Order: sequence, then C-alpha cells, then structure tokens
Amino acid sequence: MEIAPGVHSIPMSTWTFMGVYAPNVYLVAGKEAALIDSGFEDRNSARTRIEYIKRLAPLKLAYIVVTHPHPDHIGGCRAIKKATGAQIVMHSLAADQARSKYRVTGDILVEDGDVLDIGGIHLEMIYTPGHSPASICVYVRESKIMFAGDHILGIGTTVVDAPDGDMKQYIDSLKKLLKYEISLICPGHGPPIHEAERKIKELIAHRRERERQVLSCLRQGRRTVTRLVAEIYPELDQRLLELARRQVLAHLRKLVRENKIAVAGEEYALRKQ
Repeated sequence: MEIAPGVHSIPMSTWTFMGVYAPNVYLVAGKEAALIDSGFEDRNSARTRIEYIKRLAPLKLAYIVVTHPHPDHIGGCRAIKKATGAQIVMHSLAADQARSKYRVTGDILVEDGDVLDIGGIHLEMIYTPGHSPASICVYVRESKIMFAGDHILGIGTTVVDAPDGDMKQYIDSLKKLLKYEISLICPGHGPPIHEAERKIKELIAHRRERERQVLSCLRQGRRTVTRLVAEIYPELDQRLLELARRQVLAHLRKLVRENKIAVAGEEYALRKQ
C-alpha cells in the first residue's frame, strides 16, 4: 500500500493488544529501495514482506534499516536478507544486542547524521535514544517524511522501559526532532501522523505532566512505586500494571539523576531545596 509517493506500508496482521498495534514495516523506493524495519521473525510475517518486495521487481532492495533492536522490528531481518541480498543497517550501539539476542549482524553500522543514498533519495539517520539506547529515526530529506520506529507511535505513547529506557534521553530526543521540518511521521505502530510538530509537542507535554504528578504524589507522602502507580493510574487494566510500574520507575530515575529526589531502599522522597 503506497501511503506517500515512493513510500509503501507493507500490511500484515491487524492484531492489537490493549491498543498496541502490530509493527509497521515500510519500503522507501528510489532507484533502489530500503526497508524500514523488518517485523517479527515468524515465517508468515517475513514471507508477506518478501512477496511484496518481489512484486516491485526489478527494483532492488539495497538496505534493511533497523530502527532499534527489539523483536518486532529486527526479527525478520535474516529471512529478508537471505531472500533479497539487502544489507542490514543499524546504529552502532545496537550491534552487540542484535547479534547476541537475535543472531542478526549489522552490515552497516551508522551514527547520528549518517546518510544512505538509494538513488536520488537520501535517508538521514537521527540518533534518538530513550525507548531504546540504540534507537534511530530515519528522515527522508526530499519528502520530509520521518520514520520514527517506536520513538513515536501513531496512537498513544511509547514505553520507556527501565532500565534500558531512559526518560531524559527520550524527552531530549523528542525535542531534537522539533528541529526538523516534517511533513509526515510514519510510526513503528499505528497510523501515520500528519500534524508532526503538534504530535511531538503533545508527547513532550504528556511526559512533563506525568513528572509533575510523580512529584505531587511524593509531596503527599506516597513514596513507593506501588503507591505512586495506584495514585497515578487508579483505573488501569490489571494487565498493564507492570508497564505502568516501569514507566513510573523511568520518571523516578530521571528525577534522581537530576538530584530532585533521593532514594533509600524502595522509598523515594523530595530533596530539600
């Protein structure tokens, strides 16, 4: 399905769990092509993507760009590489985890600002840690389209999962994206986002509001993660409580590093100013 000139979203399952959409995989076509992420490792997912790519023959798939080394984004790399000969591209910090956890070797390791040319279309790699220490977004300079991986979701907010997730880095990375002129955000999950600046600012505001809630609860004497979660997410589905707990932990760790709060055992408290 072509969602913008030269940009295809390769459809897969419409499966969702509690609002979490199946991973998106995108194909960007110039004189050559690049795949943004590869989906899960299962045979049906990989076969669907391979068949879609082959229908665009004689277009050559030159690259598979991995936005971050999580199974729903890196899993299909090996099968797609075997079928197409494409080189696997990832941030240098993703290399060890990709190899040890997923048996995926990066052929090209990139850093912030590196550019891939796929025949008149230039893909800029933007280092955006937060959701993962090795997350990148991919910016198409010509069309101003941003492929955001899990840094930005089409609906809802991404998980910043302690200890790998880093809330300060995540917010700083969102601010970094505001420097780019973006016509369309293609997220790692969910539908495309047409009002890019508005969406990014909403995400920053949401995280700041959550931090204010954490500080307010601490002032009221709710000093453990369990009590903070109960106060901040009073009606949350039980299946999501562990995710909520990890989000609160990510905010607490940010505040500790900023010397705004102190931690002793399992309790947190405001520092005296």
